Amino acid sequence: MTERQTAILLGIIEEFMKTASPIGSVVLSEKYKIKSSPATIRNEMVDLAEMGYLEKTHFSAGRIPTPLGFRYYIDRLMEEDDLDYMEEVELRQALHRQRFERDKLIKAAVDMLSGSLKYASVAVADDSVFYSGISEILDYPEFQDIDNLRNIFSIIENYSILKGIFNKALSDSEIKVLVGDEAGFQAFEPCSLVYAEFRLYQGQIGFIGVIGPVRMLYSHVIPRVRLAAETLSGVTRGW
Repeated sequence: MTERQTAILLGIIEEFMKTASPIGSVVLSEKYKIKSSPATIRNEMVDLAEMGYLEKTHFSAGRIPTPLGFRYYIDRLMEEDDLDYMEEVELRQALHRQRFERDKLIKAAVDMLSGSLKYASVAVADDSVFYSGISEILDYPEFQDIDNLRNIFSIIENYSILKGIFNKALSDSEIKVLVGDEAGFQAFEPCSLVYAEFRLYQGQIGFIGVIGPVRMLYSHVIPRVRLAAETLSGVTRGW
């Protein structure tokens, strides 16, 4: 991918994250300071679409990112946001207070994740599922299909299915991301799942993560999921 194509893809993804609407060449030229004519930008958008990173909707001449485009962004272009110090302190203190009761500990973690990120959060541990903020995803236009929402909720509530999804990622990184149908379920096509492993008492293994639209703010979500997993492991270490 050329430098100009990279800039165009990055601009489209960043704008789409904000608007959930197709992005045209004029917006890229004016708002993202891409030093090319709108005609040249349009030609590059066609090339990016042929490469699989963009797609055209039926209702606009603009383009939107594909799951492959978001995968490229996550793996190569994204820069994580810095954590707010007070947010970090608040999470650590809240989880430390609940460290003696497993269920309350995990529930506190998912509650704080969904509260700070405004996405749904979920965790699995020892045959149990914990979730919070399910209503948060109703605010996103991607989740207006009631039948699909029902399917998403049924997946979230099912320990075996959810555990299977968490085990799908092939990455060795501490933070794992499944974009759209990478989760293996059609209902999850409008979703992304960002998650990490944690360890509890006597080495029990669990997963905690965030579910949101494919256009979720990964740079904001990833460091907070990492912090939640590390803190869950830290407050129970040595037990």
